[in-house]
Amino acid sequence: MSQLHSVSSRPSPALQAYVIEIGETQAGLVSRRGDERYFTFIAATPAYHALDGHRFATPVAAESAARQLASPRR
Repeated sequence: MSQLHSVSSRPSPALQAYVIEIGETQAGLVSRRGDERYFTFIAATPAYHALDGHRFATPVAAESAARQLASPRR
Protein backbone atom coordinates (compact mmCIF):
# COMPACT_ATOMS: atom_id res chain seq x y z
CA MET A 1 0.00 0.00 0.00
CA SER A 2 1.33 3.45 -0.83
CA GLN A 3 1.61 6.28 1.65
CA LEU A 4 1.99 10.03 1.48
CA HIS A 5 3.79 11.80 4.34
CA SER A 6 4.18 15.50 5.03
CA VAL A 7 7.85 16.35 5.51
CA SER A 8 7.21 18.95 8.20
CA SER A 9 4.91 18.67 11.19
CA ARG A 10 3.57 22.18 10.63
CA PRO A 11 2.27 23.37 7.27
CA SER A 12 4.22 26.29 5.90
CA PRO A 13 2.79 28.66 3.31
CA ALA A 14 6.31 29.18 1.94
CA LEU A 15 7.06 25.51 1.18
CA GLN A 16 5.04 22.32 0.91
CA ALA A 17 6.79 18.94 0.66
CA TYR A 18 5.55 15.37 0.81
CA VAL A 19 7.37 12.03 0.80
CA ILE A 20 6.00 9.52 -1.72
CA GLU A 21 6.21 5.88 -0.61
CA ILE A 22 5.15 2.88 -2.67
CA GLY A 23 4.82 -0.09 -0.35
CA GLU A 24 7.86 0.17 1.89
CA THR A 25 9.98 1.91 -0.75
CA GLN A 26 10.58 5.64 -0.67
CA ALA A 27 10.03 6.63 -4.31
CA GLY A 28 10.84 10.29 -3.82
CA LEU A 29 9.27 13.51 -2.70
CA VAL A 30 7.29 16.34 -4.20
CA SER A 31 7.66 19.95 -3.21
CA ARG A 32 6.53 23.41 -4.17
CA ARG A 33 7.12 26.93 -2.94
CA GLY A 34 4.18 29.13 -2.04
CA ASP A 35 4.37 30.96 -5.37
CA GLU A 36 4.41 27.76 -7.49
CA ARG A 37 1.31 26.11 -8.89
CA TYR A 38 2.71 22.59 -9.34
CA PHE A 39 4.61 20.06 -7.22
CA THR A 40 7.99 18.91 -8.59
CA PHE A 41 8.99 15.26 -8.14
CA ILE A 42 12.48 14.46 -6.83
CA ALA A 43 13.38 10.77 -7.17
CA ALA A 44 14.84 8.98 -4.15
CA THR A 45 15.92 5.83 -5.98
CA PRO A 46 17.00 5.01 -9.54
CA ALA A 47 13.76 3.08 -10.13
CA TYR A 48 11.88 6.41 -10.09
CA HIS A 49 14.33 8.58 -12.04
CA ALA A 50 11.87 8.60 -14.96
CA LEU A 51 9.67 10.90 -12.85
CA ASP A 52 12.50 13.15 -11.63
CA GLY A 53 11.70 16.77 -12.40
CA HIS A 54 8.13 16.09 -13.56
CA ARG A 55 5.50 18.46 -12.26
CA PHE A 56 2.17 17.36 -10.80
CA ALA A 57 -0.95 19.27 -9.77
CA THR A 58 -1.20 17.37 -6.47
CA PRO A 59 0.89 15.00 -4.37
CA VAL A 60 -1.74 12.32 -5.01
CA ALA A 61 -1.18 12.66 -8.77
CA ALA A 62 2.56 12.16 -8.23
CA GLU A 63 1.89 9.13 -6.04
CA SER A 64 -0.34 7.66 -8.76
CA ALA A 65 2.40 8.12 -11.38
CA ALA A 66 4.95 6.45 -9.09
CA ARG A 67 2.57 3.58 -8.44
CA GLN A 68 2.09 3.06 -12.19
CA LEU A 69 5.84 3.10 -12.73
CA ALA A 70 6.29 0.49 -9.98
CA SER A 71 3.59 -1.85 -11.25
CA PRO A 72 4.79 -4.85 -13.25
CA ARG A 73 4.52 -4.54 -17.01
CA ARG A 74 2.00 -6.85 -18.65
